Amino acid sequence: MLIGGCGHSDNGSANTNKGAGFINSFQIISSAPAFGGATPAGAAGPYQVITAVVHGELDPNNPLNAGIVNIKNAPVGSDGYVAYATDVVILRPQSASTAKRVLFYDVVNRGSKIGDASFVGGGALDTGAAPTSSFPSLLRNNYTVLWSGWQGDVPLTGNSTLAGAGLLGTSFPVATNKDGTPMTALSREEFIPDYAGGPATTIPLTYAPANLNDKTSVTFTARQSWLTAYGSIPGGVQTYTAPSVSVPTWSYISTPNNVYEGNYSVTFTPPTTVPGPNGSSVAPDAGTIYSFVYMAAAPTVDGIGFAALRDLVSFLRYDATDAQGVANPLNDLKSAPCAAASCSQNTNFDVAIGEGISQSGRFMKDFLYQGFNVDKNGKIVFDGMFPIISAARRTWTNAAFAQPGRWSKQHEDHFMPGFQFPFTYATLTDPVSGATDGLLKQCSATNTCPKIMQLDGAFEWWGGAASLVVTDGRGNDIQLPPNVRYYLVPGTQHGGGSGVTTGNFVVPAAGSLCQLPGSPVEETPVERALIPALVNWVANGTQPPASQYPTVAAGTLVAPTQTATGFPSLTNVFVPSGPAGTPVQLQLTFNGEYNQLFVTDYSNAVPVVNTAQQYTILVPKVDANGNETAGVLVPDVSVPLATYTGWNYRGSGHAVGDGCISNGAAIPLAVNAAAQAGGTDSRATLTTLYGASRSKYQAAVSAAADALVSQGYLLQADADNVFVANAASISPTLLPLP
Repeated sequence: MLIGGCGHSDNGSANTNKGAGFINSFQIISSAPAFGGATPAGAAGPYQVITAVVHGELDPNNPLNAGIVNIKNAPVGSDGYVAYATDVVILRPQSASTAKRVLFYDVVNRGSKIGDASFVGGGALDTGAAPTSSFPSLLRNNYTVLWSGWQGDVPLTGNSTLAGAGLLGTSFPVATNKDGTPMTALSREEFIPDYAGGPATTIPLTYAPANLNDKTSVTFTARQSWLTAYGSIPGGVQTYTAPSVSVPTWSYISTPNNVYEGNYSVTFTPPTTVPGPNGSSVAPDAGTIYSFVYMAAAPTVDGIGFAALRDLVSFLRYDATDAQGVANPLNDLKSAPCAAASCSQNTNFDVAIGEGISQSGRFMKDFLYQGFNVDKNGKIVFDGMFPIISAARRTWTNAAFAQPGRWSKQHEDHFMPGFQFPFTYATLTDPVSGATDGLLKQCSATNTCPKIMQLDGAFEWWGGAASLVVTDGRGNDIQLPPNVRYYLVPGTQHGGGSGVTTGNFVVPAAGSLCQLPGSPVEETPVERALIPALVNWVANGTQPPASQYPTVAAGTLVAPTQTATGFPSLTNVFVPSGPAGTPVQLQLTFNGEYNQLFVTDYSNAVPVVNTAQQYTILVPKVDANGNETAGVLVPDVSVPLATYTGWNYRGSGHAVGDGCISNGAAIPLAVNAAAQAGGTDSRATLTTLYGASRSKYQAAVSAAADALVSQGYLLQADADNVFVANAASISPTLLPLP
């Protein structure tokens, strides 16, 4: 049974093995029936939701913690340990008899339980509706699901709202100099009005200024692009010294209600002009990039987030009590049915899977790379890992004055740490930098490497150098280790879309943020199918679905140019727009912009880019309709109503022509030849593909979905309730015949 309270207990003797770190107190805040007591559809029994705060401690001198930046500058208690706290949520079967001994850890994204909607379903964990029969929830598998705070700039919530919309945060110590004075260093903030949201001339600062009266140490610049030949095709190289102007008029202001940042901001007056396309001068706009470098103070020890996760999962898996003698809330899972053919009764679960989406996936890879998948007793933490849409990046977390929420894209946050070698799992010598390293290097030394699936969408190849996961820095195919699988879902923007339904896309008006409609292509259903396959791979050695991605050898992985990719010319085409499918002229110039990558020194606030050491970034080749041909082709792409891309371009008034945040695009196919009149469009029409028949289109979608089910890349429930159901909504304006 579950414990329902918190504080001290007689449930067992205290765990006194401190080692590298320990859970001093697992403080349960609330324990209540999940989903108002309703049983999730397909689950063997009802669930319970537990909210808690973990009070942990770390030995700053232990070798397992040696890599945590500034931990020796954190305050310590009388025992010489560094204290911290994190929010925790556990969603578990109420009875061990209906549980499976599998722990699924979903890394929160900026404090949010991002995997909840994708993999659990239903409403709020405490009082919301339970997942329905139409949604293939992980709870059907009777797993226990875990979330915890890890990001140093998301504050501890510490109450039962964590079961709903409350953010899972942390309380990490602030590093100081040995004499107790504040640590200071130059720090850089980037600000783009249409990306940041909020006031267009106010930059929230992650860290407080060291001196509010100091303006001499500040460098404040503005530019439209990081490209040296912005506006040309190709646009030159992306470097920090790309043309810019200074921003002389600014001041610090107090903003105590910032959510993710500190209590200060910068308010400024934009310059009159900034360097524009092709050497011109233009007025700054909503896409202008502002870089503010200043002397900051009081960095939190953000690398503790990795150790906190290590010690939490190790505690829940292996320990009977916390240091106060309070029982582990998962102890009864020792009696739950085994996930594998046989299991040890000395642990609470047989399989631990760590999964993260976007920022969270990058965190998971950093956790592995930095050596945190081994606990203080030399035991493995996660048996399986599933970093999703992480591309070739990691995070900017374990650093002085870190900013964990930032991530490099072509235009936004381009120069951010966490996007340097190593990019892939196997240990290899980088032909560009000459360094030798790999994401599996540290876990290989401790025999704690997990089985890994990584899944990316098309955006990650254009916007995150995902090709470097499967090629070296010169563009040569590499072999993935046997414990790694890699999957590309073509045609997707970052995180995928909500699916192709009516097929009616709306071409954005002039002045919109992006020039093209966003890509609706779904990728989450593929992830839902792969999770149980990963569990079965770990538990029973059952081989998962084969990796699916483009390669140089197959001719499906090419340079990011129009000629190499085979992308059709769309400089003058007419495409259906809106519910009526009205032909609208589209004049798209393919500029091939992608997130360039060079060997870059991030040891100081201002990055030093070595443009002589450039990484070769490759992208998927496309067919005659502009759609990618290699990877796990979901029906949205294999039975297309449009050209779906992993890139989109910023519109006028938004740094025109640069990459549009993390958006992909949908460029509709014309209804018939008559609708193409007045333009030149080499792509097939919908009439050519489907004979203008909705039923023919729907049958093709159904067949494509069933094929993915048979191959293990899709669950039958998602084939039926996502792709086939969506196809039933196809618009008669596009396919007029039944």
